[in-house]
Amino acid sequence: MIAPVSDGWSRRQERTRQSVFEAVRTLIAEGGIEALTMRRLAERADVAVATLYNQFGDRQGLLVSFVDAGLDELEERIDALPSAAPIDVTRQLFTALDDEITDRPLVWRPIFAMLNSSPAAHGMGDVGDRVVAIIRADLDKAAASDLFVGDVDTDQLARHILNSRMSRLERWALGIIDWDLYVQSSQIGLELIVASVLVDPHRAEALARSGLVD
Repeated sequence: MIAPVSDGWSRRQERTRQSVFEAVRTLIAEGGIEALTMRRLAERADVAVATLYNQFGDRQGLLVSFVDAGLDELEERIDALPSAAPIDVTRQLFTALDDEITDRPLVWRPIFAMLNSSPAAHGMGDVGDRVVAIIRADLDKAAASDLFVGDVDTDQLARHILNSRMSRLERWALGIIDWDLYVQSSQIGLELIVASVLVDPHRAEALARSGLVD
């Protein structure tokens, strides 16, 4: 059976995106954000400059799309894990994020440093909303399981969790704190936030995870 023409076009477009994203990784790892221009990227990915502008808009749009694709990969990692209890999905999400950054620090550090200079919240735009949606769905499961001390605005809490994490990631990306301090403070921060709304014994477990309470 012959595949529809539209399927072939979609596959070619996806191959182009993957080629562009691989070129983004290479250029940033070799020379930082300054090395990432649309002209250089077009040459490295073997595509027309016009194609880049048509598909991504500008460099900021390209970087947001790159981060969005990275989030797709994180979600695939999480989906491959055994079913997790409420709150654990959020923990797994940030662990997967940290693992990805650890694997490619030369790529992600300058990207997060640049994204955070955007006027939008953390420069994340729709990507940030996707992360909030993942966390909120996890928190909604916790609420449905009566894990909270009262009625919790899960959307507000999810946004607070993301903002708290991204603030620390920004400080690392800008060289204000080192990676170990970022990881340690991020774990403490997340566990203290969730402990503030959880019932026992889940509250006690979160405090123990923070490392501040035996």
